[in-house]
Order: sequence, then structure tokens, then C-alpha cells
Amino acid sequence: MNRIYNLLGLACRAGKIAWGYQAVVAALKGHKAELVILARDSSPRLQAKLLRSCREYGSQGLIYGQKNELGAAMGKPPCAVVAITDRNFAALIQNGVREVDV
Repeated sequence: MNRIYNLLGLACRAGKIAWGYQAVVAALKGHKAELVILARDSSPRLQAKLLRSCREYGSQGLIYGQKNELGAAMGKPPCAVVAITDRNFAALIQNGVREVDV
């Protein structure tokens, strides 16, 4: 597992995530989602819908990893979407993704 998945697991254990479509949408509407991570293998329709919601509610959205990797990092079943509700965890994960993409 890489650093991003380790941070995601840590955020999960700290109770700073919402996972699954309904929980993520609720976090977005409540202005609690700092960062939304969508799995690369999630449907294009889901990606477009949630990225549009991220723009609408002022949250960052990114596409990273696979469903089974995201779920495994949190100790949960495969998951297409995760919201990070803590600003510091969100910043660390975003910086980690930028380092991987470079």
C-alpha cells in the first residue's frame, strides 16, 4: 500500500471520512466534505455527477485508485467514492496524489 492509502486508512480510523454515494452526497450538502475521491473504475456518469456536485458545494474532487483499493485501505468493501471531512487529511492526501502524478 502506498502513502495515500495509508492516510486514507488513518482518516477512516479517526472518523474523518464518509464513504458510499449517499454519505458523500450528505457530506457535500452539509459542507463537510473537504475532498472527494472517486475510483477510476467507477462509472463515468457517477464521476460526472459527483465532480459537478463538488464544484457546486465548493469541495475538491479527484479521481484516484480502484474501488477495491479504496475499500481495502479503509478496511471496508470495494467503494467507488469517499469524502474526507478533515482539512488536514484532505491536504495531505491531495499533496500525495500530486507527487504520484508528477
